[in-house]
Amino acid sequence: MIGLLLVTHAGLAEELLAAAEMIVGKIELAETVGIKADAKVDGIMADIKGAIGKLSGKGVIIMTDMFGGTPSNVSLSFLEDDKVEVLTGVNLPMVIKFATERKRCGVSELAQKLKECGLESITVAGEYLKK
Repeated sequence: MIGLLLVTHAGLAEELLAAAEMIVGKIELAETVGIKADAKVDGIMADIKGAIGKLSGKGVIIMTDMFGGTPSNVSLSFLEDDKVEVLTGVNLPMVIKFATERKRCGVSELAQKLKECGLESITVAGEYLKK
C-alpha cells in the first residue's frame, strides 16, 4: 500500500490528516511532519527520512503546503522515480482522494489523480452558483 506523508508549515499537516480521518476514518500508513519557524534543515531532513522509513511499502506520496516553501524544498530531495513523489499545494480533498484511491494504482498515476483532484476542488462559489 502507498504511504502518505504530509509535510507543512506549523501544525497544518496534523490538522489536514485529522480532518480527513473525521470524514473517511483512520488512514493507515500516514505520517505528518510539521515544520516550526526555528527548525533546522538537518532536523527537517531527518524527520522526513524517518517518516518515509515508517511508510515503506509500495511507495510514498509526500504532500506539502506550498511550492517553494521549506517543506517542499526539503521534500524534493527525497524524490525517487515510481517510489516517492512530491505534490505541492495540498488541500483536504486531495488527502481524502488519496485515502480512497491509494490501492488502485501506482505512485505516479496516483500523484496525477491527486493533482487533478486538487485543481478541480478549487471553486469560486459565487461563480458556481450563478450557473
